[in-house]
Amino acid sequence: MADDAGNLSIDFLAGFTIFMITFIYVATLIPGLFIGLQSSSIDYDAVAYRTGVVLTEDPGMPYNPSWESPSVADSQILRFGLALSKDTPNILSYEKINRFFCTTEFVYPQDYQSRAVFGDYPYLFNISLQMAGSNVTQSVGDVLPEDYGYSRRVIKVKEHSNATLDFSNCNLLSCPSPLAQYALTGSQAGNATIQAFSLYFNYADLLDNGPANNNPAYQINPLSPSGTGQITGGEGVLVNLTGLGSLPQDNNTRVNLSSISVYRSVSLAPLGTGQSPFEGPVLNATNPSQFELFIDGTPVTTLPQPVTNNATLFIPPGLLSFLGQGDSSTLLNVTMQFSLTNVTTGNPQPDRYLNTTQVAPYGAFQYNYTNPNITQPYLQNGVMEVAVW
Repeated sequence: MADDAGNLSIDFLAGFTIFMITFIYVATLIPGLFIGLQSSSIDYDAVAYRTGVVLTEDPGMPYNPSWESPSVADSQILRFGLALSKDTPNILSYEKINRFFCTTEFVYPQDYQSRAVFGDYPYLFNISLQMAGSNVTQSVGDVLPEDYGYSRRVIKVKEHSNATLDFSNCNLLSCPSPLAQYALTGSQAGNATIQAFSLYFNYADLLDNGPANNNPAYQINPLSPSGTGQITGGEGVLVNLTGLGSLPQDNNTRVNLSSISVYRSVSLAPLGTGQSPFEGPVLNATNPSQFELFIDGTPVTTLPQPVTNNATLFIPPGLLSFLGQGDSSTLLNVTMQFSLTNVTTGNPQPDRYLNTTQVAPYGAFQYNYTNPNITQPYLQNGVMEVAVW
């Protein structure tokens, strides 16, 4: 009788088992044969796109203090990002752009490879930015070859706010509104040999009362907040005083800018009440290296200096944040002190000039959203291009 039970022979089972073990072993070895091999085709367009996204939609790292701040060393920067914040993609920071394209501070390609392009593959690249209406292109990288991956993004750049006070129309008796409160001319009080023009910054007010529902793109932000807020860094402040030669009542009066001081407080007591909220100064500069100061169009690095018509003060980003210790409740008073002397004798000479101590409520020029002498932040169109090969 035939054996139809379906049993397999011992020889078949042993052979099949050996075959399966060998097959599995070989299968596990195959992937290892391709380790270290690189595909000859790289999607450079994808790399360029990724780099463009990181630069235009990310604020970078670290964020508090922000990486573009002067207080952050090159070695502390982990990732380049040019956006104002995570909530404002494609709206870039003016300060971040300037530091990113500073080729004397960063080395191409090493510094940019690890912080913007990423990856172990030694890509070459060119990153450029051009603002609308400008013939100047900021760029970093190599000359473009014939073939490369490419990404182009339309962006906006937040420009600084600035304050300009033009006293050229003032005369010995009057000064047009709204400048009259700052220039003590005619019969007004303030006939003294030492006078001051003070700027007042209330960060909490600037943060809470900004336009467009406090959109960071339109906020004045001279003092970055404490903690891990959405706004990642402070901005510069520009104050331009022009036409100063028309202010002295006596033609024999020489005006000297003698010092720039910064006072700090967390009190809201107005200066006009005699209860000054400010302590300090926390910075008293006769060597204004912390600022960018121009007198009559010429940069100066020491004080005192004579002033004929113009004085322009630029407070760089990060300085007020540092002096305010990053506390959003801090009030800061930046004072430009002027001394008046006789042209012939050089002796102190009382006169009427600039004096904000009598201005209500804080005895200072208030840097805010309602002051008619301040140009508010605005967005400038531009194009960023990333090429990778």
